[in-house]
Formats: sequence, structure tokens, C-alpha cells
Amino acid sequence: MALPNTLVKVWNRNTYDFRQVFKDDEIKIPAGKHIEMDYFEAVDFLGKFHSIVMRKDGTQDPRSYKKLEIDKDDLKRYIDERDGQAKDEDEISKSSWKCPVCTKDFKTQKGLLSHIKANHQDAMVDKEARDELSDREDI
Repeated sequence: MALPNTLVKVWNRNTYDFRQVFKDDEIKIPAGKHIEMDYFEAVDFLGKFHSIVMRKDGTQDPRSYKKLEIDKDDLKRYIDERDGQAKDEDEISKSSWKCPVCTKDFKTQKGLLSHIKANHQDAMVDKEARDELSDREDI
């Protein structure tokens, strides 16, 4: 699940301004400055190939270096938010094994099925599912 509106700073660590066309827009980041972008856009932008410019002596012109990075504090904040969201999803999944008849919570699907087989199998409307549950020996 994506985190909505997670803006991060993209820093230009070069001593020259950086320019690149990205998704039909020209992106310009002044030397030593940053711009703000959505996290996923920033990752995509950093991963796009940027043409290098060669000097007459055969070495790369330092103005064409792509010395960009996502702000470390913003990256840490994004990871913490993402991990917090994952923990919330884990909590939801733990309570998702709820008996539809008596609403008792179970930690595993197998526990729920064992409970249904022992207590509510006769209440099952779907005959095929009831027979399948009855035939399972692992529960």
C-alpha cells in the first residue's frame, strides 16, 4: 500500500546546476539545492538514465554528473511511516480470522477451521464446502 503524499527532498550534491527532462517536464535543481518530489517519483527520477557529456580530452564533463540523492531524514521518515503502516496491517491480519457464526477471534486460519468443524459445521449452507471441511484430516 502506498503512503499518500509522501514528499521528499531531492538534493543536487554537484557544484553545477542539474537539468533533465523527466516525464515531459524539465527538472532543474540548482547546485547544492534541493527540490521536493513525491517519494515514488523521486526514486523513478533518480533511476532514469541521464546523458553524459564528454569533454574534448575524452573525460566526462563534471556538469553532466548526476550527483543526486534523497534527503536522508526524509528517507528515514518515509521508511518509518511505511513500517508503521505495515505493523498496522499485521494487526489487522491477526484479527482477520474471525468466526462468522460466533465472532470468536483466531490467530490462524487452521484454528478457525478447526473451530468451525467442531462447532458450526452443521450450520454451513454450502454443502460442497461442508463436505470438504469434513473430509480434511489435518484439521
